[in-house]
Amino acid sequence: VSLLMVLVTFAVFEWELARGNSIDTARTAAVNMLVVGELVYLFNVRFFTATAFDRTLFTGNTVASAMALILIALQLLFTYAPTLQHVFQTTALDAASWALIVALGLAKFLVVEAEKWILRRNRIRSL
Repeated sequence: VSLLMVLVTFAVFEWELARGNSIDTARTAAVNMLVVGELVYLFNVRFFTATAFDRTLFTGNTVASAMALILIALQLLFTYAPTLQHVFQTTALDAASWALIVALGLAKFLVVEAEKWILRRNRIRSL
């Protein structure tokens, strides 16, 4: 999971540079990728081997859901508030950047769920 997170974060950083964006934009996108990746992982690891695809994904742990909403709000401030942009040298991200970040976050979620499925399947076989 850690290696996957490093790879997708670096890919987002390089993709932003390849699009001709500034180093500040690339850094902003990379930080947002890290945050989104960790946020989806929070919901993955609610159950170590059981699937996260459950009707209680967002409602089963209200503290985790509340913290996720607070994290999203703070991350949007980090990205878009002019004062914080000046302090952290961040820039606003466009829709294409967010689409990639969200898509890679979803991909990470699905990869971890696939890993958990394989673990469950192998455990059943070994019984």
